[in-house]
Amino acid sequence: MVKKPDMSIILVNYNTRELTRNCIKSIYEKTQGLEFDIWVVDNESTDGTCDMLRDEFPQVNIIQSGGNIGFGRANNLAIEKSNAKYILLLNTDTELINNAPLLFFEFMEKNPDTGACGGNLYNEKGEHVHSYGYFLDIKTKVIRMLQLKNFFPDIKQRIDDKGNNEKDEFKKVELIIGADLCIRKSVLDKIGYFDKDFFLYFEESELQFRMTKAGYNAYILPQAKLYHLEGKSSKIKKYKTEAKLKSEYLFCKKCYNIGRFSPYKLLFIVSHIIRLFVTPLIVLKVWGFILRD
Repeated sequence: MVKKPDMSIILVNYNTRELTRNCIKSIYEKTQGLEFDIWVVDNESTDGTCDMLRDEFPQVNIIQSGGNIGFGRANNLAIEKSNAKYILLLNTDTELINNAPLLFFEFMEKNPDTGACGGNLYNEKGEHVHSYGYFLDIKTKVIRMLQLKNFFPDIKQRIDDKGNNEKDEFKKVELIIGADLCIRKSVLDKIGYFDKDFFLYFEESELQFRMTKAGYNAYILPQAKLYHLEGKSSKIKKYKTEAKLKSEYLFCKKCYNIGRFSPYKLLFIVSHIIRLFVTPLIVLKVWGFILRD
């Protein structure tokens, strides 16, 4: 009988062959003490990634999605096939510095109320970078838009906290960014996987919002360390701004029940006015998306 892995490590690739190679090499070099398998979901790359994987890492499970279906939906394809106890989502532009998967596994085993955890992320220079964040909410959006954060100390703290964990604190957080998100598989089976309506951005926020509502916590483990070469895995920069604005709206709609004729739709349109002078075509497309919804 084949033993179930303790953890499935999932990467979504879109034309990031070299980054994917380096990420997988770091996994095999650093990970010890647990049974794991690796899944790579390829979003119809044209750079030979799948051939490289078959040649250099024949033990890696490859799923070809058949198109560029985005981050969340691609991860879902591998999550559905995994029979591991834990799921570790890694961006292809990450590399393990130490045995982070084992640290995640041991922490989750000892803390059954934990739904997700992540580690400290660093750039190429070894500087702390964005590792955790807060759920976007309507009140914070309004205060940020009107530049009133100094009148709301709690909101100011949320806005000013860049999620870098520079003090190397172990702490409960609202959400772990998707670059190194370790999730209990039983929680995913309970709350559902990534929402298919998100193409890029906020999909991990919406997932962890549901996780929090179900009573599970998320923590940053500073002893787990990874490099994150931020932005280098994105090959769709032309669409990033549009995707981010749409996903921001979708997150608030789904998590805070913004209705079809809600005045909050106007808030989102007003909040994009400044961007209108910089990226008018993108903003107009986003407005159309919001108004049609």
